[in-house]
Amino acid sequence: MDFGLLTLLLLVWLAALGGTIGSFLNVVVYRLPAGKSLVYPGSYCPVCKHPIRWHDNVPVFGWLALGGHCRDCGVWIPIRYPLVEAITALVFLLVGAAELLSGGGNLPMRPEAVVDGAVLLPWTPERLAGILAYHLFLLSTLLPIALIEYDKKPGIWRAAWPALLIGLLAPVAWPQLHPVPAGPVWTGWHAGLADGAAGLLAGLVVGAGMQRLAGRGVSGLCAGPACVGLFLGWQAVVVVTVAAAAIHGLGRGLGRRAPAPEGLPFNGWLALGTLVWVTCWRAIIESFPRGWP
Repeated sequence: MDFGLLTLLLLVWLAALGGTIGSFLNVVVYRLPAGKSLVYPGSYCPVCKHPIRWHDNVPVFGWLALGGHCRDCGVWIPIRYPLVEAITALVFLLVGAAELLSGGGNLPMRPEAVVDGAVLLPWTPERLAGILAYHLFLLSTLLPIALIEYDKKPGIWRAAWPALLIGLLAPVAWPQLHPVPAGPVWTGWHAGLADGAAGLLAGLVVGAGMQRLAGRGVSGLCAGPACVGLFLGWQAVVVVTVAAAAIHGLGRGLGRRAPAPEGLPFNGWLALGTLVWVTCWRAIIESFPRGWP
């Protein structure tokens, strides 16, 4: 098969997968804060309780085909549902294109210790597939966290637990999932554990700072940075969280002067910053002064 056609099919598949994941994330955001099961019953209209037919549940296109209304009772289906599906599909497409089409050119290469120093290992298709899945899992966690924060509902930590578990265990088995080590160049599971521990600690510290600034009325602001630190390392979480906090704070300050619709929550900016970091990782760290970790 032609390589160009194969690449196109892969990107289409990633977009379709992203839309499907986005549909599930809508379920997570709706049911998790309410303490409902995420798997049973299947998707249904919250007004008439009628199960949604499979052909009406196709991401984005199902909503368009129905004209934004329930087939059975005619109630309006919020546009947020297809938007979340479309955004997730776009995220999968962007990250897939950045990491696969460039052959990992957007990523720094992790040094591996050898007898007389360290070498940079090139990105193989297997490593790229693994790190793509790893990054998409992180971004698929940050999106529902941001939406739950926007809705001012509980459940942020519960939405983060699967990512915290994967982010801790996966690099222990495969340290190459962290392109930038936390410190000295180690090999084996010790490297993955050290990277994850350093990233988690940094995420909790900067998240606690955000929590303190936000006050007692806001909860769960440590969850997002903790996930970012585990998956991307302490260097990434410090930069991304500070940038997200600065933009969020600026937006809130402007909102007090001129009334406007509520903007992105902190974790929304964190998710956007994480997407930019992942897709432009090598360019970002190369822009810092020489010798920065």
